[in-house]
Amino acid sequence: MSAISLIKKSHYIGTRQLRGSLAKVLKSRDSYFVTDHGKPVKAMIPYEVLLELLDIMEELKDKTLVKEIALGRKEYAEGKSVPVSRLKKMLGY
Repeated sequence: MSAISLIKKSHYIGTRQLRGSLAKVLKSRDSYFVTDHGKPVKAMIPYEVLLELLDIMEELKDKTLVKEIALGRKEYAEGKSVPVSRLKKMLGY
């Protein structure tokens, strides 16, 4: 499951409710937004999701990679495929 889908499926839990069910929340593989008076104040996500988000942030620093992703999305939307030669070059083969 991707980080984005986990975040979209996050639960909202109030601070009082969290106190009473902290062990359950910590054992859960779900993401939670902790609210105070109905307003989100903290996000609780599984450690693996945090690592995935950090990897994504690092990848976004690579401008060449971001351009390649945009080009790939455009080609995919147009029904085009990526030539194997370009794919091999991108992967360093």
